[in-house]
Amino acid sequence: DVIDFISSQNNTDFEIIIPESEARQVRLNFPLNSRTVELMRQDRLSIYSTTVNPLPNILTDRAGFYNLIRFGKVTRFYRSTDDDTSARIDEELDRVKTTAGQIEPDILPWSELLSQLEKALDRKVRQEFERLIEAARIENLGALDGISVAIISAAQAGTLLNDLVTWAGDVELASNATFSRRKQVLEEQGVIRTEKVPTEVGRPKQRLLLSDEIERVGVRGEDLEISRKNGFNRGGSEDRSESDSESRSETDPNEDGPVEDELQILEQELKEAISTD
Repeated sequence: DVIDFISSQNNTDFEIIIPESEARQVRLNFPLNSRTVELMRQDRLSIYSTTVNPLPNILTDRAGFYNLIRFGKVTRFYRSTDDDTSARIDEELDRVKTTAGQIEPDILPWSELLSQLEKALDRKVRQEFERLIEAARIENLGALDGISVAIISAAQAGTLLNDLVTWAGDVELASNATFSRRKQVLEEQGVIRTEKVPTEVGRPKQRLLLSDEIERVGVRGEDLEISRKNGFNRGGSEDRSESDSESRSETDPNEDGPVEDELQILEQELKEAISTD
């Protein structure tokens, strides 16, 4: 909600202070972290973490402040016109910032990450990736699993696994090992399958495809067929040389928590996301 609100406000530089205990979530939760970096690089957002307690549910842009109001299904930011309160908040903000740490996640900005995906793979993979992320609202689930969404998006277009893994390593989304494990779980759950693609030299490559038994995870086959008719095919980008080296350390944020639990959430999200096509 906060990132969506800030994105909707043009030419405004917001400042937010969050508890230090939540700093790790901002750094690691995908795609929240990537969207946050996008706003930071545009000089539209600064985030600080502190141990000061309590902290208010407000945003400030130095011209005023916005209260976050939640009531039932309603979530809104309400701008205050109280100049005296705004001045006091700015003063306290400056005081807290002297001991607060500034946060900037170590990941590419959202637009650049998507641009790299399109260059490395295909425009249709990028479109499907964006659509599933938006429909599933992954950031609201506490960084469910950007890797699984990437794999499923690539499977919609019949992309070579190695091309997808190379992109993920280049943008520091996940390591080869992490992708391999997640792909295996998705195969075991009946979400995707692979087929071998012969090469002139070396072992065959793997092409990602949606499973013919996708209904097992609650996704209707006719809905997936719509996506295929809209342009997704088994064509794929040119293959690249394979590498078993990992692009990230084994301390991977996407490996937190049991993979099986993530897949249960993913199955429900896929049902809703793909059926909106």
